[in-house]
Amino acid sequence: MPRSLTRRLALQATFGLLTGPGLAEARLPQFRTARYQFIELDPVEIMAPLALQGLDGKPAMARPVPGKVCLIYLWATWCPVCRITLPRFERQLADFSARDVELVTISTDERELAHVRQYLARLDIKRLPVFYDRGGKAIAAAGAKQPLSTAEGLPAIYVTDRRGGVRGYMLGETDWASPQATALLDHVGRL
Repeated sequence: MPRSLTRRLALQATFGLLTGPGLAEARLPQFRTARYQFIELDPVEIMAPLALQGLDGKPAMARPVPGKVCLIYLWATWCPVCRITLPRFERQLADFSARDVELVTISTDERELAHVRQYLARLDIKRLPVFYDRGGKAIAAAGAKQPLSTAEGLPAIYVTDRRGGVRGYMLGETDWASPQATALLDHVGRL
């Protein structure tokens, strides 16, 4: 765990003890899998728009959709979990849209964009919004101005609120249609 995140969690615990019962009401619902749990970020930071490439190789901006809850999925072609998650997201696009949730996926592959396109074609991914950030360089270059990171591993999925504030993230394979996940997304949608 990065040192800054460890410090942030320690401070949250300390202040949580000092503020009393009102803090629990502000927390997001818990969401966990067998291996991972959703990590709530406090303070909430706005996701800065990222200048990336679209699948066509042209410049494109990846950012939360104003007024909507967004899932920002960071992935790579070498990631075994991503082979499961990307087709699942493709199938769930209509369900996400009905819940007023947008999905943005960002490939952080070191390999060429053509390789990413071929990989998506093999998985029959046709409708997902996919951006390309070779090696995660644009995310890394944004540094402290950007709450997104690949430092803890891939895949990582970030949840933004309707104002573009990053509320938290989760690593690994996750079923975003599960009751716990939908409760979390619904709660973020009301913030």
